[in-house]
Amino acid sequence: MTSLRALTCQTLAFLVTLGFAHWLPIFHSPIVFLLMQSSLAVGSSLLLRQPMWWIPIHLLFLPSVFISFTLGLPAWFYLLIVILLTLIFWGTIRGDVPLFLSSPEVTQAVMILLQQEHAQTFADLGAGVSSVAIPVAKKLPEINVEAWERAPLPWLISKWRGGRLSNFAASRRNFFVADFGKYDVIFAFLSPLAMPEVSEKIKSEMRPGTLFVSSSFPAPNWQPESIQHINDRRKTVLFCYRI
Repeated sequence: MTSLRALTCQTLAFLVTLGFAHWLPIFHSPIVFLLMQSSLAVGSSLLLRQPMWWIPIHLLFLPSVFISFTLGLPAWFYLLIVILLTLIFWGTIRGDVPLFLSSPEVTQAVMILLQQEHAQTFADLGAGVSSVAIPVAKKLPEINVEAWERAPLPWLISKWRGGRLSNFAASRRNFFVADFGKYDVIFAFLSPLAMPEVSEKIKSEMRPGTLFVSSSFPAPNWQPESIQHINDRRKTVLFCYRI
């Protein structure tokens, strides 16, 4: 459904811009045409309520295609790019969560929470390249850390980075198959689209007294125990929920 909406946005934007180009000479300029098409694609995306990460994709899609053709790159190069993007953003085209990296400041805040909770087990959902999980495993060796990531390349990077850490494990599976009941603290940097289902699984499986920390996106219909405002570039907000 998400991919169909994205294709609809691009197609409608292209057809409308093509119509303008037929009647108005100014749209014969490639720059004007590309700006108009990209803007309309973004507008369509917003109207169809696609996740916000589709905005830069819609903005850059047709200009990237145009630039690629003008460079005269060999066919294998495009195949390589598609394979690489698929390995990095596995599942995003179906509406899953794309790759987001947490800042060092967020990681430090999570470490403080883990120490305050006297946690022994910690899970990072949608861990990416384990920008939170690996520093936690290194600095807090008494905690068993699990990083859950579906995308093949980020998972492989996580596994390689944490290969020598006895308290770290990287799992390339959907975290909805995980048993949340075994973790003292769970951290997630996902998306608003994923939060309703994630928070329901958290509520039903995590043990009373344990802690769920959501970066940037609050859990719906759930009052956080505390909210932390992180002084990083993104001005990240951590929502902390007590089970």
